[in-house]
Amino acid sequence: MLGNHYACLGELPEIRVADVFAGGGSMGLEALSRGAAHCAFFERDRIALSVLRKNLFTLDARQSATIISRDAWRDVATLTGDNAPDLIFLDPPYKEAHDVSPTGGVWKFLEGLRESVRPGCLVVLHHPKKVDFSNHCAESWRIIDQRKVGSNGLTVFIYEVPN
Repeated sequence: MLGNHYACLGELPEIRVADVFAGGGSMGLEALSRGAAHCAFFERDRIALSVLRKNLFTLDARQSATIISRDAWRDVATLTGDNAPDLIFLDPPYKEAHDVSPTGGVWKFLEGLRESVRPGCLVVLHHPKKVDFSNHCAESWRIIDQRKVGSNGLTVFIYEVPN
């Protein structure tokens, strides 16, 4: 799906990625293996951080990675300028992914990114299948794809500067 978007099937261009609520880092590591230039991994849980560090070491990916062990809901907006991500994998705890209200964590997160990301930035949100984000919108973010796989849902947002 992303290869299609970037017109390089099976690969990614040399983009900057953020894997938010990274856990062991599978999404960010996959992006790096497909050609992404750098990935910032956001994770606070100590056990998950240990697994993430081990995975980065085992796959010799430490040179292309930054681990940020702070609150991703607030701190992802610190990636600005040359460090601004082009692609963000957002996999919040399911409890927080259920809130589709304009004051919910996902919408607040997207709103907080507006000052730090460039036009064309994608956010790939993983959420429960029954949750639908299409009834609400955050300023400058447009849904470009939605998929349901098993009990999971994916919603892909793109950042567009208003005219």
